[in-house]
Parts: sequence; C-alpha cells; structure tokens
Amino acid sequence: MTSAKCKMQNAKCFIPWFPRSIWEPGIARFSFFIFHFSFFISFCLPAAGAADPRRVVVPFDFVSKFDDGRYGRMVGEMIWKKLARDGRFIVPESMQEVRDFCAARNLAPSPETDQATMRKIVREDFDAQIGVWGSIERAPGTDEDIYDLTIKCVDFSDEKQPRAIYAEKVRAKTVGEVPHLYVKRMLDALKGGKPDGPPATDPIAEENWKKGPNLVAGDFQHGADGVPKGWADRAGQRREPLGGQVRWVDETDDSKNRVIRFVLEKQVAETTGVMYYSDFFQVEEGTKYRFQCRWRSDGPAVKVFIKCYDYLPKDGRRREVYRSQQNLDGPKNAWNTHAEEFTPRHTNYSPRWGRVMLYAYLKPGAVEFDDVIVKRLVPASPGERAKARRPSSESDVTLEEMESNRRRGVEDDKQK
Repeated sequence: MTSAKCKMQNAKCFIPWFPRSIWEPGIARFSFFIFHFSFFISFCLPAAGAADPRRVVVPFDFVSKFDDGRYGRMVGEMIWKKLARDGRFIVPESMQEVRDFCAARNLAPSPETDQATMRKIVREDFDAQIGVWGSIERAPGTDEDIYDLTIKCVDFSDEKQPRAIYAEKVRAKTVGEVPHLYVKRMLDALKGGKPDGPPATDPIAEENWKKGPNLVAGDFQHGADGVPKGWADRAGQRREPLGGQVRWVDETDDSKNRVIRFVLEKQVAETTGVMYYSDFFQVEEGTKYRFQCRWRSDGPAVKVFIKCYDYLPKDGRRREVYRSQQNLDGPKNAWNTHAEEFTPRHTNYSPRWGRVMLYAYLKPGAVEFDDVIVKRLVPASPGERAKARRPSSESDVTLEEMESNRRRGVEDDKQK
C-alpha cells in the first residue's frame, strides 16, 4: 500500500473492509448514509490515532447449486462469525454487507473464478488482503449428508505472487466435517498454525476435564420408575413415555451396564426422527465446555444438540438462545466415542441453562447411547461475565433496564 493511499485512508477515516467504490465519485454521498453512527464512534475515531495492523479478510458465500445457495450462505456466515469472534483480523460488519455489494457489482466468486479476477475483487473492490471462497455441493448419487467441498483462502497482498494459505477439495462424509474439520483447518492455517497438526493442548482445560464434575447424569446406571436419573420421563416429538421409541435398558452385550436405546421405524426415521432430553444444568456464557459420549448405530444417522437457554421475564419462561450441533460419525454396529467443545454465547441474551438432546433420524434401526459427559474446561473471561444484555448491538439500554422500566410503568398504571 503506497504512502499516498494511506494518507487518503486516514483523511477519510477509511474503513479497511469497506468496498473501494464507497469513495468513488457519484456514490460517495449515498454511501455515507449507510454508515451506522455507532460504528463511527467505535471504529473510526480510535482509528484516527494509528493504523490498525490487522489484515483485512473478506469471506464470501460459498456456491451451493443443489439448494439454491442455502448451504453456501450458511458456510460463508459461519466463517465470518468465527473470524469476527477471533478478533485477529478485520472483517466486514456483516455478511449482508458483502452480499449486497457483490449483488450490486454482479460479483459471484466460485472455485472456477480465475486468480486474476479474485485478486481484483479482493484487492480493488474490497480493498482487502485475503479472500475466502469456495463451494459445497451434495455428492452425486446420494441422498445422505455427503458433500463435495472446495475451500480456498488466498493472500493477495503481494501483487505479483498471491499466496495460497489454504486450499482443499474433498468429499466430506458428514456435514459436521465441514465446520469441525475443514473450516477449522483453514482458520488454523490463516492464523499461522499448522492445519494438519494436532491442536495445542491447554493443561488447565485438560486438568478440569479429568477432575471436574459431570454436569449431567450420563452413565444411565441409576433411576426409578423406568426413567434414568437426570433425564426426561418422555421422549420423541410427541413426548411419549419411555419404553417405546426410547428405552432405558440393559446393554445387549453387557447385562450389568444400562444404556439409552432408540428404536426407529421407517416412517419416523424419514420424517421427524427421535429425540431425548437431559434435565437442565447451569452454564455460564463465554465458558468453554466439552461434550463427550459413547454411541453405536446399526443404521440411523446420529446427532447431539447442546441447547442453552436464558430466562425471559416478559414471557415467563426459558428460551433457547444458543445451540451446539454435533454430528456423530463412525462405523456401524460398533461403539464409537465422540468429543467436541462448545462455548455458549449470544449477542442479546445470556445463556444460563443447558441441556443435552440426543437425536437419531434418516434410516430405520437402533441407536444406543452411554457415558454422556459435559464438563467445564475454561471459565469465561471477566469481560464476558460483566456483559450487560442489550436488545441490539446499537442500543445502550440493557434488557434488565427495559424490564425495570416496564414494571414501573405497570405500577404507575395501577396507581392512576
């Protein structure tokens, strides 16, 4: 970047991720009005003092022709969120900003887009250094969650020699491999790590995993009246009593061990599937947790959802505000172990309770679960603990203040 260009950016309080055309003659006046006032206060004024050393990354929606772009938008949104939360890069204010600009300019990055065109889009149109794009398509000849995935992450900082940070063209066996394996590898490479190497271990987290308490009763060894301790007495979409689609039984190969067994008929497997919930347990926003379980299936696909809730005084009930979807993959008719970490967060609310939802679907058959574990690994930072909930990122009024005002209004109405 030339010094003259830097001066221009400083003079205009240039936002590095904003498309270059925002300052072009004829549309600059219009573009000004789309700025959020709060963004000027939080970004432009501090930026006037010193240049931000972080690199600018623009993630694009992936191509997904099989569903008219739905999965592709989900992948683009997911990558944007992960980059925004990480904080080591400058990213667009939202994916919608990227979509709107691309639509206005008829830009449609895809794996087939040549490198010279992508360089122009990233460097000239968005004035960024790095672009992330690709495609995700359902694998031909299958109706299962198998996808052909292409991810490209390229640094165009050097005008003569772009650097491929990460490039992958692979068939994902499950949709869960996309975020938890391939997108993770790309992000690791972008941050300067080794995507194919084992992740660095946190000794404190591992110590908490070994010695910390299990937040759920997941061994299924104890219970009463046909219901395991710490789990619901009903299951399935119709909340039927245990003993039908969901059963608390002895393990087939070990009569001394108790497990949860799902039995799915064809009609149920191909429509609603079968679910089963644990009791609620307390969680703290920003705290990192690890889920683990053993499971085996003779045919049905298996997922686990960890759902987290906040309490809404206005509604007088808990409301789901976060969920971790974990896709379990492994050989049939064998016990597999799945482990995955999650961190409950929400922009407007505070996750306070969680519960595990076991789920099976797609094909008829039986699924067994055992040794379900949820443990706290790393506590939330002081900043996240002190977060005041707001109805939107642009409001200074907290939800607690809104509720207090509402109550005062009710009392005033009673006194009139």
